[in-house]
Amino acid sequence: MSRFARPYARAFLDSTPGGFDVESFLERAAALARATAADRRLRNFFAAPSVPIDTKRRALEDLARSVGIDDFGRRFLEMVLENRRWLALEEILSAVREARDRQLGVVEASVTVAAPVGDEERKRIENALAKQLGRRVRMNIRVDSAILAGFVARVGSEVFDASVVRAIERFHGDAAGAR
Repeated sequence: MSRFARPYARAFLDSTPGGFDVESFLERAAALARATAADRRLRNFFAAPSVPIDTKRRALEDLARSVGIDDFGRRFLEMVLENRRWLALEEILSAVREARDRQLGVVEASVTVAAPVGDEERKRIENALAKQLGRRVRMNIRVDSAILAGFVARVGSEVFDASVVRAIERFHGDAAGAR
């Protein structure tokens, strides 16, 4: 993470009004960051020094309104734009997420599952990890059919392997030891 992303995150979190929905802002602002990253013309527009800042500001206002970003969030995004950091928005939002997680005591878990999971199964995995860790958990899920069933979760340096592949390995190890 670049040296400027964390100060933006601190400034954002220090100035949010009471009751501000940070999660909603992060989701909506991430949509703008993804749109900019995916569209070369949009990226070039925001990066071009020849485009007047007022023109960029109006475009940002329209984009922010289209995804439902409120006035506070829009002002923050305008500051990012005016400081010529728009192309680093994803990194800044990541720093905000990281700082917010620290504030709330939330840990991020990378969870691998064998097949896509629904909301109910996702919640069960999240609750099991939260109980094990004694902290709130935010999960990033990816699918890898090689684990057959169950899940493998990584939280920092800890690994929680509840996969069928691991159960089979343990069974073979126990069976070999019993001979």
